[in-house]
Amino acid sequence: MIEIVSMWSGTPAPTVVDIDNYLSKPKTVRTESRLASYSGYMAGIAASAIYGGLGVLGKKVAEDSHPMVATGFGFLFGFLLMTLFFGHTFPKNIKNSVKSTYGFLILSGLTTGFGVSSWYMALSLIPVIVVAPVVSAYPLFTIGLSAIFLRNIERITYKTVLGALLVLVGITVVGLGNI
Repeated sequence: MIEIVSMWSGTPAPTVVDIDNYLSKPKTVRTESRLASYSGYMAGIAASAIYGGLGVLGKKVAEDSHPMVATGFGFLFGFLLMTLFFGHTFPKNIKNSVKSTYGFLILSGLTTGFGVSSWYMALSLIPVIVVAPVVSAYPLFTIGLSAIFLRNIERITYKTVLGALLVLVGITVVGLGNI
């Protein structure tokens, strides 16, 4: 259980979130409640804001450190933070994990490492205002890979593809504006 505490008063907020129980249950797009859907959007917006700030911070780090050093420290402190918040539940969660997903977990960690390293490398070579929209092209890859590997789980509509193409147009405009 994680208790939400007000950052202003330090007193517990009225909501208690059983995040371990929520995260341990498999979910599909079709079975989530409206509240879970809104929560997902809010988490996505929070991640977007955090990653937006991280771009500026990452540019400063990339100017002063090698991309591999930046990646290593980023993962180290990320690991420490996750251990602080979720370490006590790790043995239970790993025990409840489906063993057939272990390979995917390893692959996910490897691709995350390469992605973060590439991101710091890009920040060390070109302006952050160019890196951010280029990195934001990942929905194009996600849509393509989802169409191949998740066709029974994810539904790709023409609106999804149109939105991704608009992202591509935005990247092109930003890229051409900085040449």
